[in-house]
Amino acid sequence: MPSRDPRRRSRARFEEEDGEQSSGSDSTKRQKRTTNGAASEEDEDEQSDREVSRGERVKSESSPSHHAIASDEFHAGAIVRVLVENFVTYEHAEFHPGPNLNMVIGPNGTGKSSLVCAICLGLGYHPKHLGRASNVGEFVKHGKEFARVEIELQGRPRDRSNHIIRMQIRKEDNKTKWWLNGKDSTLQAVKSLVNSLRIQIDNLCQFLPQDRVAEFAGLTPIQLLHETLRAAAPEKMIEWHDQLKELHRKQKELKAKLEACLETLRGHETRQQGSQADVDRLREREAIQTKIKDLRDARAIAEYNTIRRSLTEAKQKRREAMKRLEELEKAGGPALEAVNRKQEYVQKIGIVVGERMNALKDVEAECDRLLQAIEAEDERIRHLQNKKAAEEGSHTSKRSNLAKIRRTITDLEAKLQNKPPKFHAPEWNQKIRLGEKSLKDIEAEQRKLRDEFTQLKALNSSKKDEINRSEKELEALDSREGQRFAHLRKIHTDAAKGWEWLQEHRDEFEKEVFGPPMLNCSVTDQRYLDQIQSLMAFEDFICFTCQTINDHKKLSAQFYNRMGISVTIRTCGSEFASFRPAIPREQIGQMGLDGYAINYLEGPEPVLAMLCSEKRLHVSGVALRDISNDQYEQIASSERIPSWASGTLMYRITRRREYGSGAVSTATRKIMQGRFWTDQPVDQGERSTLQSRINKIREEISEIGSQGREIRDRISTLEEDEKTTRAQNDELKKEKNELQKADTAYATLGDKIETEKKALEITQKDLEECRERIFEYSAQEDKLIIAKARSVLQHKEQLSQVREAHQALLEAQIRLIEAQSDVRGLQERNSDIKQQLDDKKAQIAELRREEERLRQAAAGARSGVEQAVDGGDRLQYLSGLAEDKTTEDIDNDIGAESAKLELIHGVDPAVLRQYEKRAKDIEELTVKKDGMNAKLDSYTERIGRVMGQWEPGVDEVVGKINDAFSYNFEQINCAGEVGVHKDEDFEQWAIEIKVKFRENETLQQLNQHRQSGGERAVSTIFYLMALQSMAQAPFRVVDEINQGMDPRNERMVHERMVEIACREHTSQYFLITPKLLTGLRYDERMRILCIASGEHMPAAEDAKKLDFGNLVRIQRRLVASAA
Repeated sequence: MPSRDPRRRSRARFEEEDGEQSSGSDSTKRQKRTTNGAASEEDEDEQSDREVSRGERVKSESSPSHHAIASDEFHAGAIVRVLVENFVTYEHAEFHPGPNLNMVIGPNGTGKSSLVCAICLGLGYHPKHLGRASNVGEFVKHGKEFARVEIELQGRPRDRSNHIIRMQIRKEDNKTKWWLNGKDSTLQAVKSLVNSLRIQIDNLCQFLPQDRVAEFAGLTPIQLLHETLRAAAPEKMIEWHDQLKELHRKQKELKAKLEACLETLRGHETRQQGSQADVDRLREREAIQTKIKDLRDARAIAEYNTIRRSLTEAKQKRREAMKRLEELEKAGGPALEAVNRKQEYVQKIGIVVGERMNALKDVEAECDRLLQAIEAEDERIRHLQNKKAAEEGSHTSKRSNLAKIRRTITDLEAKLQNKPPKFHAPEWNQKIRLGEKSLKDIEAEQRKLRDEFTQLKALNSSKKDEINRSEKELEALDSREGQRFAHLRKIHTDAAKGWEWLQEHRDEFEKEVFGPPMLNCSVTDQRYLDQIQSLMAFEDFICFTCQTINDHKKLSAQFYNRMGISVTIRTCGSEFASFRPAIPREQIGQMGLDGYAINYLEGPEPVLAMLCSEKRLHVSGVALRDISNDQYEQIASSERIPSWASGTLMYRITRRREYGSGAVSTATRKIMQGRFWTDQPVDQGERSTLQSRINKIREEISEIGSQGREIRDRISTLEEDEKTTRAQNDELKKEKNELQKADTAYATLGDKIETEKKALEITQKDLEECRERIFEYSAQEDKLIIAKARSVLQHKEQLSQVREAHQALLEAQIRLIEAQSDVRGLQERNSDIKQQLDDKKAQIAELRREEERLRQAAAGARSGVEQAVDGGDRLQYLSGLAEDKTTEDIDNDIGAESAKLELIHGVDPAVLRQYEKRAKDIEELTVKKDGMNAKLDSYTERIGRVMGQWEPGVDEVVGKINDAFSYNFEQINCAGEVGVHKDEDFEQWAIEIKVKFRENETLQQLNQHRQSGGERAVSTIFYLMALQSMAQAPFRVVDEINQGMDPRNERMVHERMVEIACREHTSQYFLITPKLLTGLRYDERMRILCIASGEHMPAAEDAKKLDFGNLVRIQRRLVASAA
């Protein structure tokens, strides 16, 4: 765009520093330039930054203006400067936008939208608001580890300086680091600052990046109202709206709860009325049941009173009986006294009898003790006699052993006189080693021969297998399959190996796997052999065909990894029936074709399906004769047959759709003679070669047999030699052992004689000690026999004492019998008196038992009374019921009440419980209903109060937007209107936009069904422009909103945008676009940021010389001279 003031050109800043840039120095330089107006060339050179490495060089140019921009023209929070390093397409660039309209222009791919991304991320917002990448690490320039974004925001009047936010992105771990005003900071602190400046990147009415334009157009009217209020209304309006939505939500929920409560309450009351009659009957029954229970409890009191009276009477009877007993005892006292004295004498005699009985027991116990002592002495004597007998036996043995030792010494001394022949061990060892060496040599020779024989057997077996294979190949030459396999072996050894392996492992796959088509397919008409093969490549004949992915993987692993062979493997999961030509075979005859290639092939259907899928044989034609030009044009124009072979030529048509319908090329090549599927006679040379190979192998097998027989004979000879040598060696060892034993025995005779003499001395000593022990045992035996005799005498004396004690006991027992006889005589004379006393005592005992029974019964009755009586009042009540009544009277009363109870119809007791529970629920629901009504009134009052503040504000904001929106449309001879849809639910309040682009139309609601894309784009930008003068945010960004507009609409929109965005006291505005029309309106408050990049940009050292003002002057001179 031409510049109005050529004196001052904007700067382009290029930096290569990797460290932190001083914001203070930059600010100083800018202020210096602002003060002096147009700077000199030397000043500009001093202020230019150092050269950057030649990667991608980016230049940001701002259009000149009449005067420098004062800092107070920027609103608080507006963007003063943006610096990026290694960010998306930028290596290093710095932008200085103006306070009003900033138009960012440049070709696609230069980085215009990257500036939008830098603003979003640099202010602490998530990449999701851009609609692009989801991770910040993806914004780092390719090949770099870090990226840096630095944004300078205009400070508020109370702030001492502008706010500088710096962010560093680390690509490796997708992490960010933050600085605020040169100090380390956090993302939370940055967000707090951004929010305090009313910056709303997440509001599409403020920040509309390129990838979210469609999202803005898709905003519902409800969402649009919310975003509009965020962008144009005071923050208090948003809070009021949120309060109203929350209050209405709570009010709605409370109304629903209240309605449910009232419904439940009405249901309870209805059910209460229906249950009243049943409840009355149930209560009457309960009253009778309660009275019956009370009567039963009163019966316990009556029973207790009866028992108490009986107990009192029993006590009186017992006292009278005891008084009578005392009188009887006084009357019969003297007679009973004599009986008592005699009884005392009996008791004394009884005591004496007991004492004499105890004395007898003591004497008998002592006698038993002495007898046990005698038995113990006998046991000790027997034990000692056994020990003595053992020693005597040992003495006899030792005497025998002593004689034996003497004989041994005599024998050894005799042997010492006869010295054996001299034994020389090394000589014998040398003889034995020579024999063992001969054995080892023989064994080594045997192993060698056996190894050779094993090798010959293996070689013979392999030769036989080779003969079998060759004979099979020779036999196969007589069949077509054998000829084809021989051909395959010649042309591709790996494929032949793979086919042999597959034949042995067919059952290891999910579905059947097929070998090369040259083996399992054939041509039904040999006349078309060359034409069909011309449509196929060499790999098509030798490839393997799988029907599943798993079979393909398994076969690939076997061929490539294990066997190391290189073959082509293909997979075709489609059915052969699915491959049908687009033109029926009957019709292609008119085009000069006899049929399709697949029509003349036969084989397994999966293989044919693979050939159709890979080589399209089902749509490739064949013909024996050449086709005419007309037929060629007919085939080519059909676009259904991509290739065909006719006569001696093969045709292939290639179409490039991107270059139009006429972009068609045809390739032809001569048809060569086919190498496969031919029915040729057997190659006699091959047969002769195989026969010669078989004969040669048979000769080799005969030679191997001769060598094997020689080896067997040699092994037999060695086995005989081994037996002879081993026997000789064993004889030498035996003779050596005998001589060595004799020599060793003679050498040890002296020691043996000495040992035997020592044993003789020890045995003689043991014999003497044995004699002494025998004498000692005899002495001890004599002592024990004497002690036993003494014990026997003491036992005899004790037996005399037992007789005396027994006699004394007998005398005492006789006297006791006499005394007891006297007592019985006295008792018989006084039996009447005694009988009366005994009867009276029995009576008293019976009375006492009765008294005790009544007392226990009274206690039980008292316990029953205590259980029946809960408190003093009930005791008085029950006592009144039982007063002057017996238990029989109360039983009669219970029977009468039970009869009444039977006359009343029974009701389920649950009815009363439900009735009482409902009564309680009704009471609680009534309280709950009153509380809800009070709370509902509170919500209604609060909604009215907040709505009284919020609704006028909304009407005012939307009214201003409507005025601006309508005015914008009037300027382009169209009509537009913005209103508010009001609803009882504040969640449903919405913006209603209506537009009219043609005279004969009425205002229609803006949506994707009624307006074109360009009309919707115009409406969107006009709506955003209508927010400009009311914007609460310090800046707004719109990216490529004009892309869907036609030139007329774009020109009208630009006119209005410049007019609105360049007014005084409006917020900052960014419009990003890759193209602009010529001759558009320009305002001195605008700033144009031109972005260009690429390999043809000037070098960094020359960038500062690029003066757009000078370029404009040159352009004007050229235009003037041309005129």
